Amino acid sequence: MITRRRLGAGATAAAGLVLARPALAAFPDRPITVVVPFAPGGANDLAGRLLADRIGPLLAPEGRALVENRPGGGSAIGAEYVRRARPDGYTLLVGSASTLAVAPASGAAAARYHPTQDFTPITVVGTSPMGVVVPVNAGITTVQQLVARLRAEPGRIGYASSGVGGVSHLGADYLANLAGTSAQHVPYRGGSQTAESLIKGETLYAVDQLGSVVGQVRDGALRLLAVTTRQRDPNFPEVPTVAEAVLPEYELTTWTVMVGPKGLPDDVAEALSKAANAALAEPRVKERLESTGTTPVPDSTPASTRAFLDREFALYTNIVKRIGLKLD
Repeated sequence: MITRRRLGAGATAAAGLVLARPALAAFPDRPITVVVPFAPGGANDLAGRLLADRIGPLLAPEGRALVENRPGGGSAIGAEYVRRARPDGYTLLVGSASTLAVAPASGAAAARYHPTQDFTPITVVGTSPMGVVVPVNAGITTVQQLVARLRAEPGRIGYASSGVGGVSHLGADYLANLAGTSAQHVPYRGGSQTAESLIKGETLYAVDQLGSVVGQVRDGALRLLAVTTRQRDPNFPEVPTVAEAVLPEYELTTWTVMVGPKGLPDDVAEALSKAANAALAEPRVKERLESTGTTPVPDSTPASTRAFLDREFALYTNIVKRIGLKLD
């Protein structure tokens, strides 16, 4: 177990890791709640469940952590719940760029918070490319063809997202904006519903985290036209980037970060970060995340996570301003 005193020499990443110090107020002595601000089934949900499964036992022999899904508000509702929680380490948020960058940058009513001023950064879980996807029966095989279709039918093409103010909302709007046109936003409640809407023909395209659509891409239900990073994704080396194919300025990466409420004691934040890093270094966890297009980051600290969030928030704020995304 750990206590509220300063962490000692550090923890090892062996199975059954215990972060031990002299006992004052033992942590954890009850289950930890890991809030995932999305519906079950997406990449963010998977990351939250993988971490929840391991951080409890890594903190203490009988430690437990349980996932609680709180979707809505572009993932801001779950974030707001954690922001208001007691800063004792028992309520954590596993959020994405949607949660901790896009929603607050775009002025969402449910996201009246700052990612580092109103939360305690703990660890960067991983980074993920996004992909531009369409139904396989849409008659579109390249991102150039999609852009041409958007330009030919301004404001008439529907795109799906995992929620208003989310990174998938921003990514698809940004694509249309740089193409010099517009499209209609159709929000859903999570990545799995986004993919379903495309397959059913309710919408034409989406820009979503690869981890949320990789199964449908590999099953042949969706076609991956391009990735949003500057470099091609090693899992799909034949798929071009949006920048190289059609829009040189386009670049977007999403990520998953664990934070707690503002005022979390330093030793608790450090212990949680060490446990998360140990979990992310485990082969099973690493392989599961990588299979969904997420690259684990097993060496971040609360300080480096704060710097990462501040930098990413500034980048997303600039994109939000450029496309004029405003949320009530």
